[in-house]
Amino acid sequence: MFRTDYCGYNYRNPDKDIIYRPDGSGDYLFLHLTSPMTFYFPAGSENRHNAGYETVERDGLRLVQKSAVSGDCILFTPGHPQYYQAVSSFSNSFVHFTCDPEEIRGLQIPMNTLFHPNDDEAIIDCLRRIQFEYLSKQSRKERMIDLLIMELLISAERSIFSPAPLEEGGGIYSFLSAFRINMLQRCSEEWNIEKICKETHLGRSQLYHYYKTFFFTSPKDDLITARIDKAKHLLTNKELRVSDVAEQCGFTNIYHFNRYFKRELGCTPSQYRL
Repeated sequence: MFRTDYCGYNYRNPDKDIIYRPDGSGDYLFLHLTSPMTFYFPAGSENRHNAGYETVERDGLRLVQKSAVSGDCILFTPGHPQYYQAVSSFSNSFVHFTCDPEEIRGLQIPMNTLFHPNDDEAIIDCLRRIQFEYLSKQSRKERMIDLLIMELLISAERSIFSPAPLEEGGGIYSFLSAFRINMLQRCSEEWNIEKICKETHLGRSQLYHYYKTFFFTSPKDDLITARIDKAKHLLTNKELRVSDVAEQCGFTNIYHFNRYFKRELGCTPSQYRL
């Protein structure tokens, strides 16, 4: 379970303030910067921070100096040195937390190094809600904080691996996302490429390009996945025949329904409902 002892949202320290914890803070620390800062990391022959950066010494340790900009994030692990200073004004959002290491095993977030998310809106929102919950007196507060910290870490991971919005597609992303949700909610309807292009006002090649970039799949495969998901739910209703389920999910051909269902799940619809 994730627990926090201290957190802050848009928290301000004195200008040019320094944070120096040579032995860390005894817990995990997730930082989201809202002002430029300078970070110092332990240097070493294999250290990823070394190349091309100035080094300084403090308390007998050689440290690599690295600049950070607003929007940068870092996740410090327990026991790792924390040493950073604001260039001018000091502003950030943060959460100190503890958890079983197993709970974050497998999360692909770089530890003890700066990273810049492609989109930090979800991260900012999580930190805001963690702060609100931390200060609240509501029931199940600890459980809500547990869930929010997990959401924060997953949002950070997604922000690293999701592509940055293309400049030429920045305005299209929101529109195409809304269209996609509407289409998948109406997956039982007939959606051919001509209809999709007409409703999105995009050419065929443009549509495929943006769809693949934003959603990592094609419109056809996206629809098939949504239809199979709906079919799995409908198959739990014993009143419906398999052919009824196929029709309600947008498959006009029972053979195609069986083939796609087996491709996705490894069994036929009839076998699935047994």
